[in-house]
Amino acid sequence: MINLKDVNKIFGAQNNAIKAVDDVSLDIADGEIFGIIGYSGAGKSTLIRMLNGLETPTTGSIQIGGLEISSIKGRELREARQKVSMIFQHFNLLWSRTVKENIAFPLEIAGVKKAERDRKVTELIELVGLAGRENAYPSQLSGGQKQRVGIARALANDPEVLLCDEATSALDPETTDAILELLTSINERLGLTIVLITHEMHVIRKICHRVAVMEAGKVVELGNVLDVFQSPQEPITRRFVSQLTEPEAAKQAMTHIKEEFPEGTLLKLVFVGERTEQPVLADLIRQFDIDVNIVQGNISHTHGGAYGTLILQLIGNDETIQEAMNYLHGKDVQTEVIGND
Repeated sequence: MINLKDVNKIFGAQNNAIKAVDDVSLDIADGEIFGIIGYSGAGKSTLIRMLNGLETPTTGSIQIGGLEISSIKGRELREARQKVSMIFQHFNLLWSRTVKENIAFPLEIAGVKKAERDRKVTELIELVGLAGRENAYPSQLSGGQKQRVGIARALANDPEVLLCDEATSALDPETTDAILELLTSINERLGLTIVLITHEMHVIRKICHRVAVMEAGKVVELGNVLDVFQSPQEPITRRFVSQLTEPEAAKQAMTHIKEEFPEGTLLKLVFVGERTEQPVLADLIRQFDIDVNIVQGNISHTHGGAYGTLILQLIGNDETIQEAMNYLHGKDVQTEVIGND
């Protein structure tokens, strides 16, 4: 569906030139939910703006549905944009229009007749869960309801691609989850390709099939979400993954237990798939002469399957601890010694 080849975007010239996107190549499949994650300044917003023609690559090629979006202009570009819709962090609603009028707006611009507009708007209001709020104004809506209006408006012209620019960053965690569930439902029901940019790994984990990690304009890591969570390769990816696997409470607990048992070894264990349901820890304690302190653990779910993390402190002699780690490796449990710095 979407193909980017050797895409570069440079702002400014000569000594003042800034390379916002640096030699990015990506293939995004039809019907995929694809996440792009990075911190501020990584280039992800510039990249997504090039997907709908709001920015033009300095060099390189961008194709969507076989159409070279990076080279078309005028009427052809306007028609192409109708197949690539976008939702925004701050909703971008028309405050003087009601819910149904906001959703109808792109249909008015496209010249759709009133009867067809009304039918489509009613259908979309039901789809995004806003029945009964048709005549409300944006000032009367919660953040989650405003984003639902934004999603409905983006779907009005039956797009093939939905771009989400930090679409949940302004929402609380519970509302974020509800919007992500809505996007997943829309993806499944309509077969839309969704490209989502964010700086929140929770968003990636919850709904994306694959993820690209960006840093300084480059894609530094790319893969299935489960694989990336299981084995992050780059330092920046490990930082993102640790947002979920090593939350602040766990870091405080690790500091406390290191002070209380300074001779212990801290380990992070990663379980994938069926391993999340097996009594590996109980077997470990039975087989080895070590004491085990459990610091933190959780099981999460991605599109690719379940994965679990467990942070332990092992107390015993070095040889026995190494044998225990070898045992875990033999059970296909990844282990990483942490907290030695």
